[in-house]
Amino acid sequence: MNSYRFLLLIIFITSCEKDDICPESTQTTPQLIITFYDATAVEQSKTVESLAVYAEKNSELILIENINGINTDSIAIPLRNDIGLSNFKFIKNYSIENDVIFGDSNHIYIDYEINDVFVSRACGFIANYSITTLLNYDTLADPPITGWITGYEIVNSTVTNENQSHVKILH
Repeated sequence: MNSYRFLLLIIFITSCEKDDICPESTQTTPQLIITFYDATAVEQSKTVESLAVYAEKNSELILIENINGINTDSIAIPLRNDIGLSNFKFIKNYSIENDVIFGDSNHIYIDYEINDVFVSRACGFIANYSITTLLNYDTLADPPITGWITGYEIVNSTVTNENQSHVKILH
């Protein structure tokens, strides 16, 4: 009888599978890295004072919480992974009073292809992006309205990690 229990114990232990837990170190969907540069000296980074960024979805502005009135020369923003277009409103000299937004605004439209990458059964898929177009004006305005952003350069059109800048914005 003891050998029977021992055999059952061996079968039980060897039939266990690894837990399906996604390690924290696993790469996730990367954000778009934007760096800001001086329009008159394009190789010199330039801080944007009191910057806020809103994502526009279904005609609604959604504040990106970690970019809310900060002074910075670079940001990371999430791209939508349900459609190949993201629309943002960048506001410098940002303030808000009684639910009214103040500051100098500029729209950014980014068109891209979404490439889903299978990571593992536990982690699922992540999205990588290939930027095809970037516009720094409000396309719905006629004529198009530009703001404080005077130009841009797509430095790296493939968004697969957050270790390098993807877009350079001149102001």
